[in-house]
Amino acid sequence: MLNKERVGLMTKLARYEKREEKRYLKIGKYYRSDYIGIALLKNFFASTIAYILILVLIFVYQIEALMQRLNDLNIQPMIFEAVAGYIIMLAIFSGITYTVASIRYAKAIKSVEAYDGALKKLEKLYEKETQEGQHKKPGGYHS
Repeated sequence: MLNKERVGLMTKLARYEKREEKRYLKIGKYYRSDYIGIALLKNFFASTIAYILILVLIFVYQIEALMQRLNDLNIQPMIFEAVAGYIIMLAIFSGITYTVASIRYAKAIKSVEAYDGALKKLEKLYEKETQEGQHKKPGGYHS
């Protein structure tokens, strides 16, 4: 005989696994520091590439003014501005990335803990049903 509570719980767990596997279950496999570290590392590379592209666009757009500054031998201020801009942009994006990754991790852990609790409840239902099945007499009819 099927236990309706158990079947409902199994359906809920299967739905959760299908819907949240990519997001929460994968995040839950990491330690907090590892997850945030990976996010910050991705942010570093993405920000660096984006900043290089921005510099190339600025160079192409303002090539005459930049050439004039190069002719005047004002290279140090240009390099300082580029490096300072990069550091500021990287700091801002890293702060945003850290905050977003921390929030995502907290949500994922909360969700995975609820999932684990439901799995434990399902396991108890199985144990209860198994114990009740052992106390019944064989033959199908109980007297």
